[in-house]
This record gives sequence, C-alpha cells and structure tokens, in this order.
Amino acid sequence: MIENWKAFLAEHGIVDNGVNGVIDNNQQAAFESGESNVLSSPSNFGLIKVSGEDAENFLQNQLSNDIRKVTETSHQASAWCTPKGRIIATFRIFKRQDSYYLSVAGDLLEHVIKKLQMYIMMSKVTLEDVSGSIVQFTFSGKNADKALQQILSNEKENANQAIEVPANSGQAILYNSAENSPNGNTNNKVNILRYSDATPRFEIFADIEAAKKLWLACKKDSQIAADNNWHYLNILAGLPHISQASSESWIPQMVNYIAIGGVDFKKGCYPGQEVVARLNYLGKTKRRMYRLLIDTDTLPEINDSIASESDNDAGKILNCALNPENKVEALAVLKIAEAEKGALALANNQAKATLLPLPYAIEE
Repeated sequence: MIENWKAFLAEHGIVDNGVNGVIDNNQQAAFESGESNVLSSPSNFGLIKVSGEDAENFLQNQLSNDIRKVTETSHQASAWCTPKGRIIATFRIFKRQDSYYLSVAGDLLEHVIKKLQMYIMMSKVTLEDVSGSIVQFTFSGKNADKALQQILSNEKENANQAIEVPANSGQAILYNSAENSPNGNTNNKVNILRYSDATPRFEIFADIEAAKKLWLACKKDSQIAADNNWHYLNILAGLPHISQASSESWIPQMVNYIAIGGVDFKKGCYPGQEVVARLNYLGKTKRRMYRLLIDTDTLPEINDSIASESDNDAGKILNCALNPENKVEALAVLKIAEAEKGALALANNQAKATLLPLPYAIEE
C-alpha cells in the first residue's frame, strides 16, 4: 500500500486494514437496511500499466478476453494462461486515455510483469508497475450509486465531461478531479468501475490527491471496513481471484470464468486457447468452482483440501473471507461428482462445509 495513502487512512482511524477484519453485526444491519454504505481499501493488489502503440495487439494476443471491448467507459475480467490452459493470473482491466491498466494480485505483480516482458520482443509496448502511484479503494451499499452520483455532481462544473454513475455491470467512468494540479490543470484522473451485484458496488482507482478527496466525500454516512469486506462481496458474486498460491492450478472452466464473461471464444488465439476452446466445445470439465459456507471462524489457507465422504481431496480452497456472522465463506474448486454427494468438510479439521448458491448459471 502507498505509504502516503496508508498515513492518510491512519489519520482517519483506519490502522488495521488486514484481511481478518469483518463488518460487525451492527455495521451489517446498517448496511443491509440501506442506512449505511461501506468503504474499504484492499491492501493486496498490484496495478500494471500497459502502454505504447502496440499495447492493444499485445494484450489481445496474450489474454483470454477481447481487449478491444475495453474502453474508458467499460472494464472486463480477463485471464492470462499457460500454453496448457492453466491460469497464471486473473485481471480486472480498465483504460484511461491510450493505456490499459491491469489490476492483479499483489503477490503476482513482479512475476507477471517479468513473464509478460518476455513476449514483447520488437513490439512497441511498455509495462510499468504503477501500484505506488495509483490508489485503489471500494465503495458499496444500497445507496452507493446515489451517493456517488451526488458527490460527482458536486464537482461537475469543474470536470471535463458530464458525469453519470454507471448503471450496469462492466460499465465505468473516467473523470478529472476538480482538485487542481500544480500547473493549474485538472488532471487527477479517477476510474470508477461498477460490478454486477444486486447491491451497487464500485472499485475506484485514483491518483493519490484525488483519492483522498473522493474517499472523504464517500465517508459521509458510511461504515469503514477492513479489506475482508471486498473479498467477501467477491465471494458472494462468485468472482474468482488467482493469487500466487493458486497460480497455474486451474483452467478457466474450473473457476467459472466462462460464466462470469472472462473468456471470449471469438477473439482469436492466445496462450492456452486451444485447450480452453477444445474443452468448451468437445469436452466436459470434471471440476468447477462452488461457493461454500464453512462452520469455522478461522480462515483456511488457499489450496487447503475439502473432503467428501469418499474422497479426502474432493477439492481445494481458492478464496475465502469471513461473513457478517463471523463464519468462513469460500470459493472452492471441487470435483463435480463429489460436490453432488454433499457431506463436505475441511479435510484438516472436519469443519462442515455447505454448498451455497452462486448468482449465475453454469452451463453443463
């Protein structure tokens, strides 16, 4: 996390932003009733800027989704795979001006940049770690869209465009903060990405001074939560997140990446494309991602085993977080045959695991 941003959060009483934090019951009641929105600042993220006149073609030839569909008013999930179709990293991709920004797990940042650099060759492409200059924070709640609209409208006279908060998943806005830069230009750019939840939620990327100003505006009538809250909302939404511990473990179908729109089968070739396409059209995966409620308040590790009655390794934990009842909810990749039998539990301590619904359908 940027030290300047970390100090700013500490000034406003946010000292421990660790993954073990959770919204307490009173906060959750306010959140669910619509009386309060929630702000959080996830700490384990990296951001890669991809620029240059060949940036679009380069990413189009490397990633699972159609990069041409990313504009300054849209964002997308995408994955980078090995030639065998195993996901190296998952990204949330957005754009400002002529550059693409790839949000990735912080512990994969250096590895991904180094590995992607090998494929640039003679292309006019620059990869840059901008995690130290752009802040990420999140804003969610039943009234988050209305609150954000009001906040941006207050700056509208000084912005470079008319501002409307995105209404649908995958939409985004880019605007210039009214906070003047030293040369008098309003160039503190803010990207706001909307996610596909029943309750409005947004991921915000901004230069440090613009981030401070927007955070303080959003803070009114909001609860502050540890970054566990955003992880929990991603689990509710069934959005997988590949980190170092799970890198190169799963193909896109196994983490429901087709269902969430992270793969485009019409875009052309990319590493692993033949494997992913062949499985989609000619085969059938024996594993897929499920959402689980686990009867424990101790977060398991990524890759901890899920056991069934007949198989002590029926699946693996992919992502997990504490829910408002202080129980673990997780996304786990399970053998379909074993998941259908039920009677699931964590293999190491036998904590009972129950299947929960996902907000999207899986095509069998």
